[in-house]
Amino acid sequence: MSEKISEKLNKIAELQSIDTGINAIEKSKGNLPYLVDELKKEINEIKSDIETLENNGIDLDENLRESKNTIEKSKILLERYKSQRNLVTNNKEYEAIIKEIDFRESVVIEEEERARVLAEDLAENKNQLESRKKILESRSAMLSEKQDELEQKLNDTQEDEKKLIEKRKLLVAKIDKHLYNLYLRVYNSKGRLAVVPADEGFCGGCYTVLPSQKLSELRRRDSVVQCDACSRILYYKEEVVH
Repeated sequence: MSEKISEKLNKIAELQSIDTGINAIEKSKGNLPYLVDELKKEINEIKSDIETLENNGIDLDENLRESKNTIEKSKILLERYKSQRNLVTNNKEYEAIIKEIDFRESVVIEEEERARVLAEDLAENKNQLESRKKILESRSAMLSEKQDELEQKLNDTQEDEKKLIEKRKLLVAKIDKHLYNLYLRVYNSKGRLAVVPADEGFCGGCYTVLPSQKLSELRRRDSVVQCDACSRILYYKEEVVH
């Protein structure tokens, strides 16, 4: 029975060693994967903003042209009505022309104000568009740089990581399923450190001094022993044979 437990602990401790190696490779990449993902998201958002601004610019430009055309036509009509005003022969015709003149003058005033606002909006839209394009250029250059750095990191570690992952896969197939599930629960809840030594009489994970009863359980090697404080799986280093 003791040999079986020792073998189980050997395997689970070796698994911890492999996972520690894989984690070290991941850490060597730093925050590059995160930066690359975030830059891609930001670039997609900027591209969406640019598309919106470009479409908005087209609408503003079209509205501005329409407003200017309305102003031009109204001014032509206004001059025509003013000329006709001097040729009328009765009050009814005079009053009708005056109404048209007043209406066209109000149209010109309203459209000139509208055209002014549209021109300002168009200029502001253009400034925002140029700004977003500059930011896009900057972020794209940064993304390219970070992708190159990440690719270099991947090239440097890919072979080692591949070997560790394959070794882990083969080892997991040999580990008792209940023990492996326990390992995963502790591993995921304790900062990726599930199996720790207890050679000096304390937990190698949380450094709690182990009671004599817990040390006796470890020495008997007839059961899987966990730290009462942090739940990590305990073992003696001399048990592990690589």
